[in-house]
Amino acid sequence: MKEDDDFYKDEPEEGSKSLIGAGLMISGIAILGIVAVVIAFNRDSFRFGKNETTETSPKVEGYVNLDDYISGNDIVSDDLDIWDEYLDENEGENAASSENVETEEEEETTPVEEDPSMGGTKTLVKKSDGKEVWVNINKYLSPNQLDNASFILKNGRLDYYDEGEKVSKTGIIVDMNDDYVDFAKVKRDNIDFVLIKLGQRGYSTGNITLDENFYTNFKNAKDAGLHVGVLFSSQAISKEEAEEEARFVIETLGEEKIDYPVCFYMNYVKNDKSRVEDITPEEKTLVARAFMDTIKEAGMNSILYGNKEWLLCNMNYTSISYYDILLDQEEDLPDFPYRFKMWKYTTADIEGVSGKSELIISFIDYSLK
Repeated sequence: MKEDDDFYKDEPEEGSKSLIGAGLMISGIAILGIVAVVIAFNRDSFRFGKNETTETSPKVEGYVNLDDYISGNDIVSDDLDIWDEYLDENEGENAASSENVETEEEEETTPVEEDPSMGGTKTLVKKSDGKEVWVNINKYLSPNQLDNASFILKNGRLDYYDEGEKVSKTGIIVDMNDDYVDFAKVKRDNIDFVLIKLGQRGYSTGNITLDENFYTNFKNAKDAGLHVGVLFSSQAISKEEAEEEARFVIETLGEEKIDYPVCFYMNYVKNDKSRVEDITPEEKTLVARAFMDTIKEAGMNSILYGNKEWLLCNMNYTSISYYDILLDQEEDLPDFPYRFKMWKYTTADIEGVSGKSELIISFIDYSLK
C-alpha cells in the first residue's frame, strides 16, 4: 500500500548506517583522548594516599592529611581548628550571649557594701592617731536634737535660732597665754561670755597651781560687763584628787560669783606622758563625776569639756551623759550623737585678744539658769 511505503520513507539506506557508526566511534575515541590528557595534567589533584605525598611537597592551605587523624596520635577533636570552621554562626552568637548573661548575673549578685553607720546606730570617731572607729550609739541616752538648718553663719560667727529668734550666746576661753586682754574690746566684738582658766594640776608632778593671770582676767572681764565662767585643767587620777581640785576652785573664787559654769577639762599631753594615761576610762569617768558633783554641791553649774574621741572612747559616756557637755569639734556642723550645751567650733581673731581665741557657742543662757 502506498500509505505503508510512506511510513518508512525517512529511514537511511544501508550504506548510510555504516558511515554513521564509524563517525560515532571516532568521536568516542577523541573524547577519551581528551579526558586522558586532562587527567594527566591534573594528576596531583587526585592524590589521597600517604605514598603519593612526599616530605618536600609544598603544603597547600586547606589540605587535610589523613595520617594526622589515624589512631595513635595524641590530638583530640577539641584540639582541631577545623571544628571552628563548622561552628554555626548562631551557636557562636548564643555562646557569647550566654557569657554576657553570666556576667550580668554576677554583677547583679554582687553584695551591696554595708552602711558602716548601721542605719544610724553607730557614729564615726576620728582618733588623734589618725585611725577611725565606729562607736555604738546608745538609744536610751538623750540624743542631739539640734537642727542644723537653724545655724546661721555671719562674719565667721555661728548663731543658733529657734522659731526665728536668736537663742545662742557667743563666748571665748581666756588663759595666761593670751597675755593682756582688753575685755572692753572683747565685749564690743559681740562676745557675750568668757571662760577664764583658773588653774591646773601638773601632768607630771601632780601639783595644783593657779593660772598666773586669773585674778586680773577675772576682774577685768566682770568690769567689762561680760558673763564669766571658769575652767580647771585636771590631771587627777582618783576620786580624792578630783574633789581636791574642785575645792581649790571653790576656795579661789571665795565670795566672787560667776554666772557661767565651772568647766572640767582633762586630756593627754602632746609629745609627753601625762598622769591620766595610766587610768582606765571608768576611772577617768569617776574623777570627772567627783569634780562636778562637788562643784554642784557648792551651788554652781558645771560642764564637762571634751572632744568626740575623749567623750566616747576615753570615758564611760553612759555614766556622765546627764552632765552638761562642752563639745570640742572644729567642724562645719557637729555630728556628736548626744545632747550638748556648748560647742567649741573654731579659733578666730577677737578684738582685744592677741593671737587666736577658741570660739564657743552656747545654746542656753547660763546667766538665767
